[in-house]
Amino acid sequence: MSFKDVLDFTSENPVCFISTIDGDQPRVRGFLTVSFNDGKFYFTTASTKNVYKNLVKNKKIELCYCSRDYSKMLRITGEIEIIDDREKKQKLLNERDYLKSFGGKADDPRFILLRLSHGTARFWTLANNGKENELEQIKF
Repeated sequence: MSFKDVLDFTSENPVCFISTIDGDQPRVRGFLTVSFNDGKFYFTTASTKNVYKNLVKNKKIELCYCSRDYSKMLRITGEIEIIDDREKKQKLLNERDYLKSFGGKADDPRFILLRLSHGTARFWTLANNGKENELEQIKF
């Protein structure tokens, strides 16, 4: 498998779960993956949310995507970046109704854009259940 397979899978299945750490307690939340077709994974959140506070303290995350028929899963580990790309933010504000609470302004300090640029991905299926250590690692 290749990084293209990872990108294709996340494009077909854009909802994922992001695991963060809150002190010594893992926290998992659903997120919608945003793509700018640059080979990186983007997510949005608000500075008022606990997930943002968790990521400021510890940028290590794990993502989990699942196919619609539940036959394949993709796990990605890496470190998230908090970026201030106002052009990308404005594009999202213009296209996505669920971001309207930010008042349409890319410079709203509550509007946080997250990016995962590097990491390790692994696909899992029922056929290789129990063989986690043998799964191919796709580094990007």
